[in-house]
Amino acid sequence: MAIDMNSRSKVQNLCDWNVSWERFSMDGDEFIKANQTVYIPNMEIETQVQNNNLFFSGNDNIGSHARVYIHNPEMREHLGFDNKEEKRTQLILSDEKCKEIFDYKTFSTFKKHVTENIITNQEKSKIVNYAKKNKINNYDQIQFLENFTGLSFKTNKTDDKE
Repeated sequence: MAIDMNSRSKVQNLCDWNVSWERFSMDGDEFIKANQTVYIPNMEIETQVQNNNLFFSGNDNIGSHARVYIHNPEMREHLGFDNKEEKRTQLILSDEKCKEIFDYKTFSTFKKHVTENIITNQEKSKIVNYAKKNKINNYDQIQFLENFTGLSFKTNKTDDKE
C-alpha cells in the first residue's frame, strides 16, 4: 500500500515533558506538549526520519527507544520501524511493557529486562511513574530503579504541621 505523503499521521509525545524540533519540509517548528498527540504530514515525518531525528528514529534508526510514536502502522512499516515479514515491531515502552517487566517472578529477570529495555531518560521517567501510579510495593525493585534511573520514588508532599 502506497503512503499518501500529503496526508497526516497521528504522532504522540511519549515524554513527560514538551518536545520540539525544526521542520524541514515547511516553515516553523513542531511542538508537542508532554504526553499529547498532534497530526503531522507524512512528508514531514519521512523527512525527519531521513535526517535522523532521534525523536522519531530512536537510538537505532528503526524507531527503538523513540521519544515520539507514529500511530499509523503503514507509515511505521514504510519507514522500517515495523516489518511484518520479520514479525518485528517498534520497541516502545508502553504501560503494557512496564507491567510485563514488573510481573517477572525473579529479581534477576526483572533487572535484566530493565537494563535491556530502559535506555532513555524518557523511559526511565516512564517506568518510575508507572511504578508510582501502580503502587509497586517491592523494596528490591524500587531500590534498583532508583539507583538505575537516578530518580526518586519519594513524593514531594509537604507535612501537615500544626
